[in-house]
Amino acid sequence: MSTQERTGLGPIEEADLHAYVDGKLDVERRRVVETHLAADAEARAKVEAWREQNRLLGTLYDPTLDEPVPARFNETIAEARGRAARPAWWWQAAAAVVLLALGGIGGWFGAHWFEPPPTRLESALPREAALAHRVFVVEKRHPVEVAANERDHLAAWLSRRMDAKVAVPDLSAIGWNLVGGRLLSAIEGPASQLMYEDRTGRRITVYMTRNPANRETAFLFRTDGPVRSFYWLDGPLGYAISGEIDRAELMPIAKAVYDNLR
Repeated sequence: MSTQERTGLGPIEEADLHAYVDGKLDVERRRVVETHLAADAEARAKVEAWREQNRLLGTLYDPTLDEPVPARFNETIAEARGRAARPAWWWQAAAAVVLLALGGIGGWFGAHWFEPPPTRLESALPREAALAHRVFVVEKRHPVEVAANERDHLAAWLSRRMDAKVAVPDLSAIGWNLVGGRLLSAIEGPASQLMYEDRTGRRITVYMTRNPANRETAFLFRTDGPVRSFYWLDGPLGYAISGEIDRAELMPIAKAVYDNLR
């Protein structure tokens, strides 16, 4: 990577995306890549796919490598070591035992391989929400596209673009006032981000994306660096509430959003 690229200048290349997934970018370049990802759904899909691949490989092999070798395999090895030379018929029988053992190993790994992974949306939703949160909450002049004083227009605009009813929750009763919202791009198409701020200037975001399968989930939780998110799928949309605040403080906010959307 050139000096220009390392300092945050220059075009975003696939090598930058790989380095981002691997956590090998400096702070300035990571910031540039995150801004690029927030606006480029195709690049974000690549990053999500690579992360999911890493996660699945870890899920598949890490626990298996920590498991003890089944006792029957050790017994077979010990017996083989303790025997002297055998006649041809014995080796034929031993070969059959090895083949059976290999079949057992295949089943041992296969049990892990075929565990169903989370859906793509379920995996992508909190990551996309956390990324969009990091990119836009630091903005001072243009944190949103449509301001809070146009709440009705904001709800109608986002609903039209997402082809689903988008509500704008009122969280003022718990100390969070609407800043406004914006339209984003996600793996499943258009996405929405609503931003709220408390009296100390802290910000949280409500991220919504399409849920084509109309799946439903319970509340789920994920941490991405300093960003914590509660997220769930419900009807035509998926939702994520993100903030750089404690889980215990974020939970009642997520519940308030959920109640507002019912």
